[in-house]
Amino acid sequence: MNIKEWKIELRRKAEAERNALTPSERGVKSKRINELLIKRISDVLDSRVRLGRRPTLFTYMPVKSEVDVTPVMEACWLKRYRVLVPKVQPEQKLKLFEVRSHSDLEKGAWGILEPVPDMEFLTDIRQIDAALVPGLAFDLDLGRLGYGGGYYDRFMQQYVRAGFTRPYIIAGAFDLQLIEEVPMGLFDFRLDELITEQRTVRAAKTTK
Repeated sequence: MNIKEWKIELRRKAEAERNALTPSERGVKSKRINELLIKRISDVLDSRVRLGRRPTLFTYMPVKSEVDVTPVMEACWLKRYRVLVPKVQPEQKLKLFEVRSHSDLEKGAWGILEPVPDMEFLTDIRQIDAALVPGLAFDLDLGRLGYGGGYYDRFMQQYVRAGFTRPYIIAGAFDLQLIEEVPMGLFDFRLDELITEQRTVRAAKTTK
């Protein structure tokens, strides 16, 4: 089995297990994950305030059986922090737009909430301080298994190619999404931190 086939099989299993959670279980676990995410992301972003600049979070709109991370976005709005949400472009790239409230979002082509037309978009990726990213499965080495589109991998590669420092990359997931090993390709990226309802895994090099 090659790495592509391995990832396909892992995605199938991971999504089936996540879908098996009852709405009640998902709600309880999501609440705990959000409490931990909000505290940790606030710690990271608050440090930017002390540097005299407006903190910026890149996040996403959850779909299907994902952890509902919208409370993180709402917590940032309360603090007047900038929140960026992606929109997939025809050239298969993510373009990030600032959203200031739920009214700045609408359902896109796949039923996923995305920024409404004419919102302000980000031109300098160095302004992003923290990135909250989705994933189907993760491992204790902070490997991430995405959905197969490669959008986030291509986005993070922009930092590598330009020699920029990456934002702090964090994910929130149900503990059942942890697997023994995520197969990592050349352009796949690792997280700085993973938070589940049962544990927090942080990269050893992390000082933020």
